Amino acid sequence: MRPLMKRAKEPGPPEAVQRIVARTRAAIPELVDRAVARIRREIPFYSAVDLVAVDDLRTSVQSNIEFVLGGLLGGTTDLGAPVRTGRRRAIQGAPLVEMQSAYRVGFAEAWTALGEALQSESPFSNGGAVDLATAIFELQGSYTDAAIEAYRDESQMLVRARERESAVLVDAILTGSAAEGSLWEAAQALRLPLDGSFLVVAAEAKLGHDPMPRVESALAVLDVSSVWRLEADLSVGLLSLPNRSRNDAVLDVLGRHAMTRVGASPLISGLRQAAWGLRMARLALERDPEPGVAQFSGRPLSVLAAAAPHVAMETARAALDGVLALPPDDRDLLLATFHAWVECGGSSKAAGALLFCHPNTVRHRLRRIEAGTGRDLKRPLDVAELVTAANAWAELPHENRDRPR
Repeated sequence: MRPLMKRAKEPGPPEAVQRIVARTRAAIPELVDRAVARIRREIPFYSAVDLVAVDDLRTSVQSNIEFVLGGLLGGTTDLGAPVRTGRRRAIQGAPLVEMQSAYRVGFAEAWTALGEALQSESPFSNGGAVDLATAIFELQGSYTDAAIEAYRDESQMLVRARERESAVLVDAILTGSAAEGSLWEAAQALRLPLDGSFLVVAAEAKLGHDPMPRVESALAVLDVSSVWRLEADLSVGLLSLPNRSRNDAVLDVLGRHAMTRVGASPLISGLRQAAWGLRMARLALERDPEPGVAQFSGRPLSVLAAAAPHVAMETARAALDGVLALPPDDRDLLLATFHAWVECGGSSKAAGALLFCHPNTVRHRLRRIEAGTGRDLKRPLDVAELVTAANAWAELPHENRDRPR
């Protein structure tokens, strides 16, 4: 808050200043009416009665005027009124620039009234008029500064309180601890729908540091709303997509902002699945040691494996035993070929085109898989077992392996 500039104790003949103030005080009701009408006419925020009531605005304007008039007479400059107004406007959600504009209008009307009263005084030196104007502007500055400082202080406290409340609500949704009614209330408070298309994201974090501080605004450009919770070693986000087709675009945004490992769940269709989505996001995060975004597959076999990851991984190791015993490059080549063959519906020709190799090469690799696993790829049950095992190996985190490419 800036101090008042030093000025002459009596900016004109004391009797003249007292008369000017007295005339202005006599016109305070009309002056307040003019200022309130002009504020509500010129400043959109104040035109909505349900945001700042007219009586509330009148009280604030009258306090402003009384402050100036009292200051001109050398009275104590109590800044309690602007402090209360600044805090109240922050709670009411008034934009700071709108509050400042309201003060500007109110003080302008007060200065106009003082100027009219000043013109009726004679004699009154030019120097006295300048001193009077200087005193008014200093009082206006002190009053406005006090209101702005209180507004910012209250706003910061509100932000911190909302962040704490938001973190609790996000935690209740992601842990699945919210009952049905509470879940609806949490969704309303966070401005999220109960049903729709959602992603849960888990990003590796260092203590006290948000790994993706600007991602929320980048997602908003895609019409994707998001709420986040920062933990000691993780930043967890719940993203609401306008439709399922935005999935790839969202992953692209996350990838551009990711400085660490980021895991994403499969698309889920409601907040009731958020706790499951968080488990999938954590699994996706843990499976890849390199920075970037990995999304857990939403395919049923992958989901079933994730339901019992330890059992699924032990089963995968047993089924793929001979292949997993190979050197990493050979192992990954055979598994990548098998995945391509499955994706191509069991066609060696199509898999060869996908892998840029001859169909006979694909067949040779598949025979090596059969030899290493003891399975016959002509038997549907054996194929199902190998697909389940290969998916578990690719999707679930475990030590001492590179993710198959």
